[in-house]
Amino acid sequence: MQSVMYIFINRGLKMTSGKIAAQASHAAVEAFRISDQKLIDQWYLGNHYTKLVMLAEDETHLHTIQNYIEDRGFKTRLIIDEGRTEIRPHTATALGVEVVDKDNEHTAATFGSFK
Repeated sequence: MQSVMYIFINRGLKMTSGKIAAQASHAAVEAFRISDQKLIDQWYLGNHYTKLVMLAEDETHLHTIQNYIEDRGFKTRLIIDEGRTEIRPHTATALGVEVVDKDNEHTAATFGSFK
């Protein structure tokens, strides 16, 4: 079993590296909150905490990814920016996905084509 967390970033916003880090962090926290405790425990073993950060072309693509992943039975949380700095309010910036077993056939089929 290889427990990992997937995070998707809306690269169409052209966020600064600091903003991307903040949005990815929000997505990681939310992904952790919705994850199964057994997979969280496995994720902790060996202190690996593997996170795979993927790119969405824009907000529409981010929503399409979310729908696809949820339709395949995985839990997600969309991160919506408040608009206090460089992004307009109510913009989807990132997506966190519950911790999953990357070695699982269904997981591999679902996430295998993302970059």
